[in-house]
Amino acid sequence: MSIKYLLGIDGGGTKTEFLLTDIDKNEIRRAILGTSNPVNIGIKNAKNILRQGISEICEGFDCAEISVFAGLAGGGADDIKAEISRFLGELGFGAHSNGTDADSAIAVALKDENGTAVIMGTGIIAFSRSDGGLLRVGGRGYMIDKGGSGFCLGSDALNSAFEFLDGRGGSKLILGLIEKKLGKSLESSVAEIYAGGAMYVASFAPVIFEAYTQGDAEAERIIDRNAREAAKLIAAADKLLKNGEKTVICGGLCKQKDILKPFLLKYLKKDFPLEFSDEPIINGAVLLAKSNI
Repeated sequence: MSIKYLLGIDGGGTKTEFLLTDIDKNEIRRAILGTSNPVNIGIKNAKNILRQGISEICEGFDCAEISVFAGLAGGGADDIKAEISRFLGELGFGAHSNGTDADSAIAVALKDENGTAVIMGTGIIAFSRSDGGLLRVGGRGYMIDKGGSGFCLGSDALNSAFEFLDGRGGSKLILGLIEKKLGKSLESSVAEIYAGGAMYVASFAPVIFEAYTQGDAEAERIIDRNAREAAKLIAAADKLLKNGEKTVICGGLCKQKDILKPFLLKYLKKDFPLEFSDEPIINGAVLLAKSNI
């Protein structure tokens, strides 16, 4: 039986998106469920989320006519990857493959070309592709990576707000924007912030960009510092390429590309081939589903 449909699954830190298309990638059905990161919620719970989403989105379709790619945060370890592959195989898909959400991001950023894909979301990581090889820079997590990510920007926002509360500097505007988001005082929210973890801290990153647009000097300093760290990573990844191919930034921070780009170019050469892609990462999963055929 021939493949007639493509199913892309993008499992990030907070949500799992399912997109069913025809063979030409025209959307048929879409669904969004909670996180499917097997490291955070366990392999059994991850498979339950996948089973629920697949059942919902494939209802009325013959799985034998569908090619699927599932890119999951936390899905790169050999044992987890093998278990998810077995799970997909048991569902009767015509073709299947799986990997990490980074695979989907690379696919949507670079398509089939050489270059560097920089994923700037909760964390930050770069992958450089040249002559079929793929090399990684950064991406060691929030306890190690110290700039250029949503977590770092959110953490800097919170730090600035607490500094203002303590009379150590910081920004009154940033404090006000954070308390508006919280709906209560920052001082009473410390336990909530720690309980929320890295993803919750990263949710405060937009505060920095909002404060910047209002002329806040502290927000400008924070963006500049994070851009400097991101530029170091980008420059290191670029050195792994042979012919000066493009660098494409994707991920959640792409929403701030108009602000971020001049700060990044300040620390890179002005003619650096830097692009931003705000195409949804799920489209990369669909591309990889097609590559199964």
